Amino acid sequence: MARPRRIWYKGAVYHVMSRGNRRKLIFNNDSDYLRFLRCVKKIQSESGFKIHALCLMPNHFHMIIETGETSLSIIMQKILSIYVEGYNKKYSVTGHLFEGRYKAKLIEDVPYFLESSRYIHLNPVKANMVVSPEKFLYSSYCKYVNSYFPAINNAQKLIISSIWNLTETSRILGFFPKKPHERYRRFVESRVSHREQEQLIQKEFCEDDNWVPWERKKRG
Repeated sequence: MARPRRIWYKGAVYHVMSRGNRRKLIFNNDSDYLRFLRCVKKIQSESGFKIHALCLMPNHFHMIIETGETSLSIIMQKILSIYVEGYNKKYSVTGHLFEGRYKAKLIEDVPYFLESSRYIHLNPVKANMVVSPEKFLYSSYCKYVNSYFPAINNAQKLIISSIWNLTETSRILGFFPKKPHERYRRFVESRVSHREQEQLIQKEFCEDDNWVPWERKKRG
């Protein structure tokens, strides 16, 4: 049976996620992260889509993508195929790097748009990798809160620069008038429980409980 075609129109916004095959690593080091970001930038330059948030985890990634004249399926096919080709050549491997087709949820209202950005930026906290989203190098959160990650080498500086150049923050920050960076930080890092919304997104993207619930992490 053929897969149903994704809904697409100019200006459509999606929460996109793809994970490694058998949940194995898709990024082994900073050069892999940087090469993936360069693949995204190449296709962005060709297709004119916007990225409103991103987070690159070791074995999966999340992005919020707003399409232009090119459909999401073409955008993702190009990004993933270019990255996989380079990855397999670099590590002298064959086969599938990613697990099946990427997942995408059409974002049709402001609450889900904002909740998806929060979910994405809290991903490394939930995974118990960092205590604060600001401490994670491979996401767009630092740009949202106008903070600078303390890069320790040139590769990290290039990663930071690539993420800042790729990410468009004005649309989301526009929902937080008057000190938008501070208000967005409070929205993301607030101790107010948003577990119900998180569980909905988690279910849609088939993410498991490898990450620790926010409230429990904060108490730990």
